[in-house]
Amino acid sequence: MYLLTARLRALPTRASVQTYAQHLIDHFSHNAEHRMDVLHDMGTRSVRNPYLKDLYIQWRGIIAAYDEGLVKGDAVLGAAVWRNLWKASTTGHDGQDVDWTKIAWVVAYMRRVSAQLAKMDEADIAIALSQGNAEEQGRIFGYSVIDKKMASAKSG
Repeated sequence: MYLLTARLRALPTRASVQTYAQHLIDHFSHNAEHRMDVLHDMGTRSVRNPYLKDLYIQWRGIIAAYDEGLVKGDAVLGAAVWRNLWKASTTGHDGQDVDWTKIAWVVAYMRRVSAQLAKMDEADIAIALSQGNAEEQGRIFGYSVIDKKMASAKSG
């Protein structure tokens, strides 16, 4: 979602940026609200709203952290990834030390996808996403051995 948001900021008009970004956050919020209801039995909106507000605040922080990382370099981006995906823990869920190569892998993924999206025309991005073209979405956002090789080369 962040990578799409970053790409949308390159749209030709401020109104376009705001419209598409709002649609993206609306879609995310509706999905989160649905999951809160279905998976966590939070049926009332008054119960869900504080969590949705918290999610939105976290989202704004993620945008700032990843933006800074894209500008300042892979170490800063890696630190942001570590804070946001690994919750700034030095151990994983299994109690083992965090594998920093995995963080480098996420950074390589973010750089690759960002570069691919930058080369794409806005209409092509919209078509790929709106039509639910899984093959095209997978080509853009899917796993790539290139990411793993880049992470291994940078961290090794």
